[in-house]
Amino acid sequence: MRQLEHEDIANRAEPMALRLACDSWTDPRNVGSAFRLADAFGISSLVLGGTTPHPPNRKIAKTARGTHAWVPFEVAEDLPAYLRRAKTAGWLPIGLEYTSHSRAIASFTWPPGRPLVLVAGSERGGIDPEVLAELSASVHLPMYGRNTSLNVATAVAAALYALRQKWVGGVNK
Repeated sequence: MRQLEHEDIANRAEPMALRLACDSWTDPRNVGSAFRLADAFGISSLVLGGTTPHPPNRKIAKTARGTHAWVPFEVAEDLPAYLRRAKTAGWLPIGLEYTSHSRAIASFTWPPGRPLVLVAGSERGGIDPEVLAELSASVHLPMYGRNTSLNVATAVAAALYALRQKWVGGVNK
């Protein structure tokens, strides 16, 4: 067995109709991670909402490792208004947040062919209440320890993996 080099791996491009919206994230390194995750999971674009740092930014570039150069993104300072427009255009906005109505991400399904906007809240406060009011649903990652949260980039990675598995498995294609 040997470790493969980048050029040894033939990735198949299979884009997923999912946008990741970052709601007022504070750490540019988490934003850089979001770019890498968007590329890795074939996410259609990033929405850098509220006060989320955006390129050009040295810390984002370092963590993104070049992905910020090709992953599409847009800045939406007014994220609630962005989500209202997305809903009108047929996108289904969901939040990655424990709420009174959230369900475990493994049990979440959405109408086949309907594109998603996954909203992940800030590192300290989660999803802003005004943004939460615009969501059609919320999902959470079940936690089995004493803590009730993960680093936002780590949580997004787990959520994107779960959603991608449903997409590839044909559950929501």
